[in-house]
Amino acid sequence: DPTKWARAAAASKAFLDAYVPGKYRLYVVNDGSGNPDPYASCRDVMLKDWNEEWIFAKVGGDPGTRQYEGTPYHSGSDGSIRGSGGLGVTQEMVDAFFMDNGLSINDPGSGYVESGFSNSDGKYTSAGIYNMYTNREPRFYVDVTYNGSTWLNTTSSSGTVITQTYYSGNSGKKVGSNDYSPTGYIVRKNIAQSYANNSRSWVMLRLANVYLDYAEALNESSPGNPDIAKYVNLIRQRAGVPDISASLSQDAMRTAIRKERRVELAFENARYFDTRRWKIAEQTDGGPFYGMDINAGN
Repeated sequence: DPTKWARAAAASKAFLDAYVPGKYRLYVVNDGSGNPDPYASCRDVMLKDWNEEWIFAKVGGDPGTRQYEGTPYHSGSDGSIRGSGGLGVTQEMVDAFFMDNGLSINDPGSGYVESGFSNSDGKYTSAGIYNMYTNREPRFYVDVTYNGSTWLNTTSSSGTVITQTYYSGNSGKKVGSNDYSPTGYIVRKNIAQSYANNSRSWVMLRLANVYLDYAEALNESSPGNPDIAKYVNLIRQRAGVPDISASLSQDAMRTAIRKERRVELAFENARYFDTRRWKIAEQTDGGPFYGMDINAGN
């Protein structure tokens, strides 16, 4: 029933008209110069209890287990930054994040390089890192711990720690015994910088969900409506990536919205339901999944 899309768009718009910006708004953290910081904004929106973006959350969510599974093993480091690192991220999800120019890695203009190593420091990376982890959008660095990334807590007694997920690395299969990622990547999103932040609530619905719900429903019921690109781009602007074009066709906009949902709502219990209501789960969620070779050396 295609009229459901129109009703869904109207319901989302009614919520936005009633509560935004008076009660809810996208959460933004400014840097020392007073400019929006995409990395801090996308990180802390999950961590700051009942910030202006949260609509629904589990009070006192006790995320200790999730914190442990998302913190790498870090052999030899102090207990405040040691966990199991068992919550693996697939290579497919790593590849879903955009480049810093807002393009997907398979876009000819993205600048993505998969092979080799970087010979210079980037905004979020150091020289020597695999090229495929360089020049990615801020949400990638917020959401994924990869081999060679700097761990969140740099104030522990262990100082700055670089996570190593290869076989003999400090968080690898050889050292961690049963505590290692099966893919070489670990979910970093919603992981606090230290275990001291384990009494916080657990967000389950935030304004970004409503923005993307509204854009999707509007694209299906009223393609070309300027609100479609507007609300997707509000999220992209907070994330520090360029806008999408408002002139995209309905099909192209549908693809863009689905990509945006996958990245913005990553690891938030949305994707499972999205792929089923889109009726693509047999293709996207079935068959083999990939990761790094965790039995290999660096």
